[in-house]
Amino acid sequence: MKWYAIREVAELTGVKPVTLRAWQRRYNLIKPQRTEKGHRLYSQEDVESIRQIQNWLAKGVAIGKVPQLLAGERIDALDEAPKQVLAECETLLASLAQLQRQKVQQTLSSVLKEYPLDIAESQLVEPVMAALEQVKAPLKTLQKSLFQSVMLSRLSAILESENKAAKKGRCLLVNLDSIGNLFAWFNAVRVSSEGWNVTLLDGVDDLSALIEHPVLEEVSSLVLFANRPVSDAQLGYIAQLMQRFNDHGHICGALHTFFHEG
Repeated sequence: MKWYAIREVAELTGVKPVTLRAWQRRYNLIKPQRTEKGHRLYSQEDVESIRQIQNWLAKGVAIGKVPQLLAGERIDALDEAPKQVLAECETLLASLAQLQRQKVQQTLSSVLKEYPLDIAESQLVEPVMAALEQVKAPLKTLQKSLFQSVMLSRLSAILESENKAAKKGRCLLVNLDSIGNLFAWFNAVRVSSEGWNVTLLDGVDDLSALIEHPVLEEVSSLVLFANRPVSDAQLGYIAQLMQRFNDHGHICGALHTFFHEG
């Protein structure tokens, strides 16, 4: 029988080690074996169970109901249309309305530990940001500021932790959007969870200085992110950079459409 270390399982499934540990400790979802030194070992059956859990979560099933499904019980949530938001969204929005930083931190920390990154992004961050846009202007600024600062703090901590375990080499991720774009940061964390040591250049609006910069000799991969249109001049620089990095150059966000249309 083949056994997988927790990092190998993370690479196979895309579920971070911290999430796998949370699933075991809090919900007893996966029960890996242990080596003599206490390291977790997962079977192929465990890997398949993790993938099934991912499928349920993507359909909107709350993590707290997954044990019932693993036990073979039937729950009504599977008969409903896929949900677009996590239940924690309501709690988070209420905490933001009261500017309760500690409760916001607790909610975000819990979600980022217990749910895969893509679900946290699509079923929590996106709907919360959309809901905040509906808040009246003066209050909106306060609530968005709190959400942004706490979210960036959590993502920064995850990125730092993932970078320490990196084995694939250095990756430069350039955010061509405004500084602190949460989706750029999610991309940085996502790339780091794949084994890259990510350096994030946040809020770059001109790539011209990067074209001949010596840092390009020190990195093995380049990722460019933007959710807003860029100038024709910048599209030219992007084309040069993608040609240079070939298979290890990637374009994320709406920039992918802008670049190919350009």
